[in-house]
Amino acid sequence: MIQIRKSYKLTMKKGLIYFIFGIFHFSIYGQGAYFLTDSISSTGENIIDNGDLLNAQFCTVEEGKKSIRYTPYQVKEYGLNDGRIFFSKTIQIGDSLRKVFLLQLVKGKISLYYYRGKSTKTFFWEKDSTTLHELPKRHKNFSKKGFRDDLADLMNDCDNVKDATTVVNYNSKSLTELITYYNSCTKKPLQHFRYGFLLGAGLNRLEVAAFHINSAANLKFSYEAEFSPGIFIDFPIEMSNFSFHTDLYFTKTGYYFNSIYTDVNFATKNTTFVANTTSIYIPVLLRYTLPTISFRPFFNTGLIYAYNIKNNTDIYTSTIYPSHIESSIVDNSLLITKSQIGYSAGAGIEYKLSNEHSVFIDLRYNKLFSLPNNYNLNKSSVQLIVAVNL
Repeated sequence: MIQIRKSYKLTMKKGLIYFIFGIFHFSIYGQGAYFLTDSISSTGENIIDNGDLLNAQFCTVEEGKKSIRYTPYQVKEYGLNDGRIFFSKTIQIGDSLRKVFLLQLVKGKISLYYYRGKSTKTFFWEKDSTTLHELPKRHKNFSKKGFRDDLADLMNDCDNVKDATTVVNYNSKSLTELITYYNSCTKKPLQHFRYGFLLGAGLNRLEVAAFHINSAANLKFSYEAEFSPGIFIDFPIEMSNFSFHTDLYFTKTGYYFNSIYTDVNFATKNTTFVANTTSIYIPVLLRYTLPTISFRPFFNTGLIYAYNIKNNTDIYTSTIYPSHIESSIVDNSLLITKSQIGYSAGAGIEYKLSNEHSVFIDLRYNKLFSLPNNYNLNKSSVQLIVAVNL
């Protein structure tokens, strides 16, 4: 009985120690700024964020009106109020080994660190808390291998991230996303910058503005076919499923419309509209892409600007009386202005051809308003765009 009580007291004492240690550990890592040395664990300090370059060299603590700088030889790790944590690590700089502070980007099966030096920005990794290794963007000694090859070798035990290693970019956000996927062996598409060619086909129609224009008010405009070769870029926003998408494409369109009606004097009036335009279109869109794998639906919305490089318009009228015909050019001004701006919206799907290449099929509706006044013609169009990234 005595032995049982002693054992119970010993167990309670150990449990209390673990509980106190756990609370202490949580207080260090669960709150904002702190720093650790071999003999001191200090929390709640006002640690100054001096930027990547100085943060890699010093842990700067503000005490009253003075600042104290601790080197990586004095402090093992420190954290800022925003949650960033820096660790003292020994790395190769030039021909010598030095201790610096590395910013931890990911902690897990593979831990990722970032270092900012005076003339270098590089990353380091640890796998299963073993030796620290640099992840250079390119290898020296004229090797063709780069960081993507290194990552493919490092992560070959998880097939789910095999495709992502071929498109990852050499920056903090992209590498952090990839290694986070690896640590949980998650199969997800990795957002990356893309550009390529597009070809559009659609129907374009002129529309009379709110304040109609002379003889054109009686014209009934129909849709005209148009083709649009061009280029595009797609830039991810903070590695999310949103991206900025913009195109640059050209169209060449000819318009011919005719209107015939009889007035109260039984005279037949014939109005003919002729126009030829060559235009540059620049849509700037916010795109949301569903994070699926092979087929990826997406949605676009944003603004579109058109500049009409070539812009010739004429309106001819003729009046047929029982005894004679009168003809004239009513208006040969620029009824379609040089600049037009409006909105664009639509949806489409991305189909993955390979690790690096995809084909995009995009259906859009565009509405353009003439500038600077409402006496000019507006445009509306429906487009089907097929694009391939390089």
